Amino acid sequence: MSGPASLSAPVLAFDASTLRAAAAVLGPDGSDWGTWQQPAGERGTAQLAPAVAGLLAARQLEVADLAGVAVGVGPGSYTGLRSAIAFARALCWPSGLPLVGLPSVSSAAASLLASRPEVQTVITVVDARRGECYRADYDRAGERGMVETRAPCLVPASEIEQLTAADDLAVITEPEPAAMFLARLASARLASGGDDPATVLPLYLKRSHAEIALDERGG
Repeated sequence: MSGPASLSAPVLAFDASTLRAAAAVLGPDGSDWGTWQQPAGERGTAQLAPAVAGLLAARQLEVADLAGVAVGVGPGSYTGLRSAIAFARALCWPSGLPLVGLPSVSSAAASLLASRPEVQTVITVVDARRGECYRADYDRAGERGMVETRAPCLVPASEIEQLTAADDLAVITEPEPAAMFLARLASARLASGGDDPATVLPLYLKRSHAEIALDERGG
C-alpha cells in the first residue's frame, strides 16, 4: 500500500467493520472534504447512508461526481461488513464508479504512522473471541507510504500477549477505522481503475460466533 495518488475528483470512503461506522470524502487535492463517525454507544449501520448523503450534500456533490468509492472489508462485524459492502456496490454499479475494498485495519495503521513519525511498524489486533485474534502488520514505506507485511490473519491470543511495543513499533488493539486514510490508501487503485464490485467481498477469517455456538449446542 502506498500514499495517495492524484485524482481529478473526490473519493468517498466508509467502513462499518466495528461498532462505530465511519465515512469521509477526500478532496481531489488530498484535503479533508468532510468526515463522519458514528457516535459512541450507537450501534448498527442505519446511520451510514444518511451520513454519506450528508457529506456529499455539504459539498454539493452527486455520486456521479466522485472518482470512486473505497470500503473497508474487515475483518470485523459480520453484519456491518455485509451492509457496508452492499451499500458500496449499490453506489458503484448504477453509476459505473470504480470500487476498492481494503482491510479495515489498514486505515488505522496509516493514521498512526502519519501521526507518529518515529514508528516504523504497526501491528493491529482485533479480538476474534474464543482465544483468537485477527492480526495484521504494516511497515512505513518512504515518507508517506505504507506496505502490508502481514495480511490480516487469525492467530491465537497467546501470540498477541507476547508482543511488546517499542519506540519504533506500535501495537493497536481494537482499532477504529479512519475513513479519510481509507480513501487515501485507495486512491492509487482507483486511479488505475479500481476493482470489479463483484469481487469486493467481506474478509471473513472465521465462522460467525452464532454459527459456532449453534454447532456446539447441536453437538
